[in-house]
Amino acid sequence: MRPPATTVAKLLPAGIGLAALAVGGTVGFHLVFHSPWALGLYQTLVTISTLGDNRLAPVTTGQYAFVGTVTVLGYATWALVVAVLAGTLVSIDIRNIWGVRAMTERLAALRGHTIIVGGGRVGRQVATELQRSGRGIVLIDRDPGVARHLLDAGLLALTGDAMEEGTFAAAGLARAAGVVLALPDDAQNLYALLAVRDVAPGMFIVARAETAHAERHLRALGVERIVMPTALGGKRMARLVARPLSTDFLDTIVEEAGLEVREQPVLAGDALDGLAVRDIRPRLGDRVTLLAIHRDGRMLSLPPADTRIAPGDTLLLVTMRDR
Repeated sequence: MRPPATTVAKLLPAGIGLAALAVGGTVGFHLVFHSPWALGLYQTLVTISTLGDNRLAPVTTGQYAFVGTVTVLGYATWALVVAVLAGTLVSIDIRNIWGVRAMTERLAALRGHTIIVGGGRVGRQVATELQRSGRGIVLIDRDPGVARHLLDAGLLALTGDAMEEGTFAAAGLARAAGVVLALPDDAQNLYALLAVRDVAPGMFIVARAETAHAERHLRALGVERIVMPTALGGKRMARLVARPLSTDFLDTIVEEAGLEVREQPVLAGDALDGLAVRDIRPRLGDRVTLLAIHRDGRMLSLPPADTRIAPGDTLLLVTMRDR
């Protein structure tokens, strides 16, 4: 398939036609009217531009025919330029209309997605990782340029202020599974949190914090999952200095061994309800290993074999992927 022609490529024939007409008209006026070259060029440009000038008025039949030909060709060339520009504007408008409609349909179809507030480096990294895991995402950024860049990168992005309820409504907050507040400013994250809580009080939220003071405020407002990129970066650098081999091992073992860590909620009446830990592997397969059970806000690591799974538990499982 050929790539779509750009506006410049479409205007190129008209530009070449105007240049050729200017040269041919100059030569024609010089030969037919016996005018100087400069005057011939001037008269050609005036004729093509339809401004009109009687400095070289035609007298003979040949002169009338020549001026008429130059005039008609000039009109035709300008008509081509206008048609190309009008077509470009119409196509841009159509693309915008269809683009907005397509994005609206995609947003309406989302269920259980994650809304990411902030399209900066942290927000884009979160979006990349969530997309890699197959989760639906919507990015919100107040900068139209950033939102357009995210859309061009294949991400579903909205231009809007996270402090306004309408922005979250457009992102499908009522149908979302969680919200990530990834703005670089702590105050903005706090205001965005209040906007989310006002619409969806029980929404699961992961927030970014730059200072311990902001972390305390976020926890006071009920946010349990808080990430401080600066602190995490510092801890990782310290581990690389103190325990480089073990850190590299932990970084690569999941990918190289083909392991995948996943969470398995347990609902009343499902296949895992009431099952003993020893029976999980026979039920889910030999490739699955139970690491821990999250129950009543506590993490039970490597629970005894006779522990019974109960509704409301979340199992932390390690699965060996097919390689």
